[in-house]
Amino acid sequence: LFSIPPLPAGDILSFNILSTWGDPYYVGLMGIDLFDGTGHPIVLDDVERQLVADPPDINILPEYSDDPRTVDNLMDGVNHTCDDLHAWL
Repeated sequence: LFSIPPLPAGDILSFNILSTWGDPYYVGLMGIDLFDGTGHPIVLDDVERQLVADPPDINILPEYSDDPRTVDNLMDGVNHTCDDLHAWL
């Protein structure tokens, strides 16, 4: 049984997304909220450098080049939306 410590500490937070809600190829997320030990939001200083995804987005596919659903959107603070401009795919 795996248990998360009450106040985990570290420099790297890694998510492994293993399945989707039905789409065989894509996972979409609207945001990630991070909080410090006192419950205050953690703001990344340099999202481009501090947030990485593999693959980063669907723009790596030959048929896409300007899709707005990029990984930096996960930290833009707009999490409760259906707007593609605030999503990662």
